Amino acid sequence: MSLRTVSIINVKGPPRQRGRQQGEGARSQIAGMLAAYRGFLPQASKMTWEEALQGASEYLSHAEAGFPRFVEELRGVAEGADAPFEDVWLLNCYEEVTESQRGSCTSLAVRDDRTAARHILLAHNEDWISVDRDHVYLIHAEPESAPAFIGMTYGPLLTNIGFNEEGIGVAINSVYSTDARLGVPRILFSRAILAARAIGEAIRACVPRGRAGGYNHLLADAHGELYSVESSATAHAILYGGDGWIVHANHYLSPRMQALEQRGTYAGSHVRLNRARRLLQAQMGEGKASLAGLQTLLRDHVNYPRSICGHEDPTEPPHEREQTVISLVMDLTERAVWAAPGPPCEGEYVQHRL
Repeated sequence: MSLRTVSIINVKGPPRQRGRQQGEGARSQIAGMLAAYRGFLPQASKMTWEEALQGASEYLSHAEAGFPRFVEELRGVAEGADAPFEDVWLLNCYEEVTESQRGSCTSLAVRDDRTAARHILLAHNEDWISVDRDHVYLIHAEPESAPAFIGMTYGPLLTNIGFNEEGIGVAINSVYSTDARLGVPRILFSRAILAARAIGEAIRACVPRGRAGGYNHLLADAHGELYSVESSATAHAILYGGDGWIVHANHYLSPRMQALEQRGTYAGSHVRLNRARRLLQAQMGEGKASLAGLQTLLRDHVNYPRSICGHEDPTEPPHEREQTVISLVMDLTERAVWAAPGPPCEGEYVQHRL
């Protein structure tokens, strides 16, 4: 029996055209995600689909003012998928509208002097609602006036995790602050990172004015610069990987951002963070980190099922079941990514190059 792999869709041209190509190429994934979320959104958020659509509409004017090209891209996705734009828009505002605390991602980056091949590596396990394992795919994009990139997404969502031809890479972790507000949904400005041509531009893209909330953005570039930008709607902190490596999960690390964090133990996040740090340090202590070593790290099962390689708990209701839906190791030196469907212990890492 062959292992599963991740499909890739090629898009090029201006925003609306790229969106249509994405929508056409991922029509089945988009239809599947919309059907699944229509089914469980009332249980996940205590609101009807129509109420959620109304909530999402309140963010649209902020997005059109700040990032009109990405709204245009999403209109193209809806057209290509033959889906209502309002439905597509809602899924791109899902975390804002539902105030979701889903997501158990693990991200890490290693500088070239810490790796066996002297390459800069950026790794990420994307954990989300388990049904989305069937809705994940890669995008290889050639925009008209921005760097080409390869990134991951699912359903009708904008691509915002990946790397571009300038050697800028980004992995994202959901974080949970108390200052959420109406503004630009975080997935839109996160998409702007893939258009950056330098690490400073990427950092600025993480924290635009008027944002509705924030992520942790783990950034790396082909020069070996490693940053973790922790953000919320109104504040941010910039952490530097000065020791040649950096790891992040789903809780804030900087005291400034911890003061804004929603109350909770974040036990699973702490376990994954410390486990990833330990495994990465062990690799570097035994010699150097490697592509194969990071793939092994991303398949780790300590604290199963809430492990780095996350698995769903079938006893939980569908909207609360989480798992790793895709796993990525990016080589920013080679401008390549190895992608495996989640959970990565059951999938095969396949290389894709720009």
